Amino acid sequence: MEAASSIGLMAGFFAFISLCILRPIAGWLRLLDTPDHRKHHKGAVPLVGGLSAFLGLSLAWMVWMPMGSAHGLFLACAALLVIMGAIDDAHDLSAKFRLGVQVLLGAVLTFGSGISLSSFGNVLGLGSIELGVLGPFVTIAAVIAATNAFNMVDGIDGLAGSLSQVALVSLSVLFAARSGFGAELTLALGITFALVPYMMANLRIPPFRRRIFMGDAGSMFIGFAVVWLLVNATQPGDMAMRPVTALWIIAIPLMDMVAIMVRRARKGQSVMKPDRDHLHHIFMRAGFSDREALLMITAVALLFAGVGLLGEWFGVPEWVMFAGFVGLFAMYDWSLNHVWRLVVVVRKRVGHH
Repeated sequence: MEAASSIGLMAGFFAFISLCILRPIAGWLRLLDTPDHRKHHKGAVPLVGGLSAFLGLSLAWMVWMPMGSAHGLFLACAALLVIMGAIDDAHDLSAKFRLGVQVLLGAVLTFGSGISLSSFGNVLGLGSIELGVLGPFVTIAAVIAATNAFNMVDGIDGLAGSLSQVALVSLSVLFAARSGFGAELTLALGITFALVPYMMANLRIPPFRRRIFMGDAGSMFIGFAVVWLLVNATQPGDMAMRPVTALWIIAIPLMDMVAIMVRRARKGQSVMKPDRDHLHHIFMRAGFSDREALLMITAVALLFAGVGLLGEWFGVPEWVMFAGFVGLFAMYDWSLNHVWRLVVVVRKRVGHH
């Protein structure tokens, strides 16, 4: 634990230095986010938060940890994903090209490392659902889903970073409670600390006065990293957690992505088409400020992750945890379509009084 914490602090230090170097040259790199019909911030904002976090983690890892391992392959694939994300931030790559790169890197990581999902666990109460030869392909699909889930929630200041921190801290707790997960704990804490300088700048916490954004490079890297850690945590043998617990740890990004894709499909739109119908957008439409939306969404994410951790520690049957999550998702989907309208009405009435 002490070694992992030391490497994490080093990652945070390197990330801070990287941020200070990247920010002044963001314009030269064309890594600036300018307002448009979907983005309502003021002025051009540097898109280097994710890059600084990745550089901080990578530098600390290369100094302290071995590269000739499955985690070394992860960092190599993550580096390519971050490069692709940075190019997308600068030049707006097509959704099909981004998806193709994600599939390729997910396949390289899965087959190259030999690590993949082998079971869904006893989520139906009828015995463990084994994936067999489908395991690697399900893992690739999970990598793509998580990568895009965290990318989609990156819509207001602090949200992608906060939800990432909830997932990473939850995983760190699970890894610390089990033996044999030193590398995974180091990676989780490394990313956690590496995100701190970005979070401070994004929320304009002193000494940072001007904000930066994470960028697609950062949000995709975070999703890629979180799902890799989740897969490692659910390997057969000495597991850090059961597969169903992963659903609760990344509940908000996962449910938001699935719900919005379902809504787009119902409208006959491309599921990859960007819009302003995400959870944070609905909070804003309901009259909440971006900071209020951030606090409420993060609090709910903490609650869900806490439920998952408690279910793991107390050995709540997997089928019960899964049924609870399915019911939660059904309520979530209904709420996004109905409750926010009620909130608008109530706030208008309160405003009149």
